Amino acid sequence: MTRTACKTTNTVDQDVQIDEDLAEVGTGVILAASTLVGLWGTACMASALFQFGVTGVMKGYISSLAG
Repeated sequence: MTRTACKTTNTVDQDVQIDEDLAEVGTGVILAASTLVGLWGTACMASALFQFGVTGVMKGYISSLAG
């Protein structure tokens, strides 16, 4: 009498794993995009401070709020 190995897979477990992997990839993409936006905003703020100084930036900020 011989035994044969039988390998069974559960498709539900595979679907859950794929969903979790896709969620991790999506989270990574969102984090990378928000990092780029944050770096770009920091660079723009540094450029404005360098060009116009603190008072010029504050004056521009207040005038943009007031209209």
